[in-house]
Amino acid sequence: MAKNITMTQKEISIEQGFERFFRWCRLKGFSEYTIEFYDEIRMNFAKFKNLDAPIEEINKELLEEYILFLQEKDISSVTVFTYLRGLKRVCNYFIDNDWIEHFSIELPKTEIPAREIYTESELRKLLKKPNLKKCRFSEYRNWVIVNYLLGTGQRRNTVTNLKIGDLDLENKLVRLRVTKNKRESILPLTETLVMILEEYLSYRGGELDDYLFCAQDGGKLSNNGLTNVIEKYNHRRGVQKTSIHLFRHTFAYMAANNDMDVLKIQRLLCHAKLDTTQRYLQQFGFAELQKDYERFNPLETMQNHSVAKAWSSKNKK
Repeated sequence: MAKNITMTQKEISIEQGFERFFRWCRLKGFSEYTIEFYDEIRMNFAKFKNLDAPIEEINKELLEEYILFLQEKDISSVTVFTYLRGLKRVCNYFIDNDWIEHFSIELPKTEIPAREIYTESELRKLLKKPNLKKCRFSEYRNWVIVNYLLGTGQRRNTVTNLKIGDLDLENKLVRLRVTKNKRESILPLTETLVMILEEYLSYRGGELDDYLFCAQDGGKLSNNGLTNVIEKYNHRRGVQKTSIHLFRHTFAYMAANNDMDVLKIQRLLCHAKLDTTQRYLQQFGFAELQKDYERFNPLETMQNHSVAKAWSSKNKK
């Protein structure tokens, strides 16, 4: 006798749910770096929960237990927040597919510390030009890369994928074909950086389709390769900080300190949201906030100091 067809889905495990989430990420065009981040979320969750368990066991109470589990570990509150933020995105995907019951996921509040930046003293060491008659090409290339990173604030993956043909030095422009948000951008270059790149290309040579910042053999410099060469370059210059992303934060901070509009900084950093740019500017202390505050404050502009003048005049009587 034939059985009636029911609308009951076949039970899947948490592991299978993650695999389907990764597949969805790839269909959506997420970068491999983003998928690696979520895979790290999966591996950390596996330390708490057996991933062979049915996916329907994930609920609000389980997530609250996981938060307590993480907080008992010897890891920072920022790391805990990062793990939970990633897991929240995965769980929302599970909810959207009706694999688990709907529940709200509240992240614990955390103070995200201001990121350290390169100091002016450190930058002077890093920006000192090597003797071109004595140095190897790799040292000179690294010096050019440091200038480029500080002068543009661009991400590592964007920089390693730049090709010579992406430069329009005559018009002081660069085309970014590989970006985190997958949107091509055309951004300006300064006169100093244009001159540095013109000289660099006279040594580097190459065709328009060749990578701008190449390895010693002319091939592509990988992301890890760039990280390693900048680490060695900085250490040789007596600078212990080696983060490539730190140049990005330094660019944002110094641009803001030089009175660049935050919306321009957002555009130059290719941030989709303004609040991301604002987090980059957490280092801004009271002295920087106070700088030119009177001149730029909208109330002062509209009133043209008339209230202050009137008060001063009244007190003189």
